[in-house]
Amino acid sequence: MCEMPFTILSDEGLPIRGDLDVPAGAKALVVIVHGFKGFKDWGFFPWLGEMLCNDKFAVCRFNMSRSGIGEQPDVFDRLDLFAEDTYSGQIADLQKVVRFCQERVDAPTFLVGHSRGGGVALMAADGIANLSGIVTWSAIARTDRWDEATKSMWRRVGYVEVENTRTKQIMRMSTRMLDDIEAHRDHLDILARTTQIEQPVLVIHGARDESVPAAESIEIATYARDASRVIIAKAGHTYNAIHPLIHVPFELSMAAAVTARFISVYA
Repeated sequence: MCEMPFTILSDEGLPIRGDLDVPAGAKALVVIVHGFKGFKDWGFFPWLGEMLCNDKFAVCRFNMSRSGIGEQPDVFDRLDLFAEDTYSGQIADLQKVVRFCQERVDAPTFLVGHSRGGGVALMAADGIANLSGIVTWSAIARTDRWDEATKSMWRRVGYVEVENTRTKQIMRMSTRMLDDIEAHRDHLDILARTTQIEQPVLVIHGARDESVPAAESIEIATYARDASRVIIAKAGHTYNAIHPLIHVPFELSMAAAVTARFISVYA
């Protein structure tokens, strides 16, 4: 096993920190994409990476440049960066990380995105060479997720606040996110971008998802050219896992096993 922690710079010159683990004879490169208020070392991501490495897949986990995580692996100490995050920036970060990894691993590339990361993976696909497949876990089907009253208040005040239920931090988002969506509405249309993906897509969702309705998985699978959809009956948004990962729930094991099988088939 070759373990490569890395730091590269985003298009804005901000650090993107990640880990690339490459087993001998790697059969595929898997890039894991975290979601909103997520980070590479959250809950099940290290476990998932280890499990996929055991199947002879090289695995990259990374923090988006504006995730809010700084040099400490699990501390949101850069809320200034988080506040100015955009979907366009996330897409660019993902594509840059994939290129970095592909220069070091010569194998078919797969994306595994959770929640917002699933939507970002779908939107980033057309800018990734040698892509063989995408797996979404609890993915969002649209980027504009706020009602008009919320957006009006957001514009008026200049920011909106969200709570990190784990750390109890109040995290602000500036209007830069709204500006990005409005300025690039076609480019940030997840379903429209999904129709252009030629590679197979595996859509996994929990029937008890409390954050992203399972109905959004139907939309993604319907719009994709080549899609399979798996609903895990008793799974919530994080497949019943918590941070830190104290034990591995059955629902998480199932999502991981289906993901590994998909990658094995198309690698």
